[in-house]
Amino acid sequence: MSRRALWPLLAVGVLLIAGSGDPAPRPSASASPFSPASAVDSALPAPPSLTPSATPAVAIVPPTTPTTSVATFAAPLDLSRVLVPPGDGALVVIDPGHGGDEIGAAAYGIVEKDSNLEMGRRVERLLTQAGYRVLLTRHDAGRAVGGVDGAGQPRGFSAQRRDLQARIDLANAAGASVFVSLHSNGLNDPSANGVETYYNAARPFSAYNRLLAQSIQSNVIAEMARAGYLVRDRGTLDDACLRAFQGVCFPLFVLGPPRMTTRDEVLRRGGDPAALGFAAGQDAIVSRATQMPGVLAELLFVSNPDDARLLADDSAREALARGVVLGLSRFLAEQSR
Repeated sequence: MSRRALWPLLAVGVLLIAGSGDPAPRPSASASPFSPASAVDSALPAPPSLTPSATPAVAIVPPTTPTTSVATFAAPLDLSRVLVPPGDGALVVIDPGHGGDEIGAAAYGIVEKDSNLEMGRRVERLLTQAGYRVLLTRHDAGRAVGGVDGAGQPRGFSAQRRDLQARIDLANAAGASVFVSLHSNGLNDPSANGVETYYNAARPFSAYNRLLAQSIQSNVIAEMARAGYLVRDRGTLDDACLRAFQGVCFPLFVLGPPRMTTRDEVLRRGGDPAALGFAAGQDAIVSRATQMPGVLAELLFVSNPDDARLLADDSAREALARGVVLGLSRFLAEQSR
């Protein structure tokens, strides 16, 4: 996830996760250096059965949506073709950040959207080997959901933000135990480096968000050290007021609580409601939040040359993935006691 000055970020409506613009340098997506992950013995504790299911995979039923002109929820997406993995292991949703035209941060030969996807697949492999059930929010270089309304995913930002809302809806409809979004950071300052994990304290399960973030953060740092890579520990951060605009706090979309964005609010900021997803006669859009503990992990800085070298190194990437999985597993094991 590019932050602050690397790319100009637009705090329009409910989205505060990534921007568009020109980081330096920007390689093409085809330049991604990632090689297939190698199998390892993850030595993880047995998964708790927080979401038991002994039945075959079943289709997700999309959430229902009230329709009023006062507050219309962001339109739910067609999730009928998404299958919940069968089994008794806890269900984990892994969200490889960005996708499609939204590439995230890019520098030193690393394209964040590709790095996030490859890391998501590594984490999925290790979790599956340990007996967990895993859903990825995207499986290719595209967005999580595209073409949902026949017009394709709109570029840039939207108060409705179908792509990000789809990731949340998938986790909720599947009944996931946890939601983990995987990113890497980026700033214009090349000295910024390290790993940090975000959680949101303004949620009913804020204590679990914090514990999950702390578990992932500490285990990522420990696994990197065990593999011989000393990286900066930037700690866990509450994103409840990550950005502020005209006295209003904006958290990360995928971690924050539901938020209403009104037509008047968009107009006051000089925006175009139609371009942001408002239908004719629609006065507001309300986002849906995740219904389970969730965090967003920033695994190193694409914009730092040393961190970028680690992100291009297979063994370092495996250590990062192991840290995420160990953090998840230990959190779930603790909560099942």
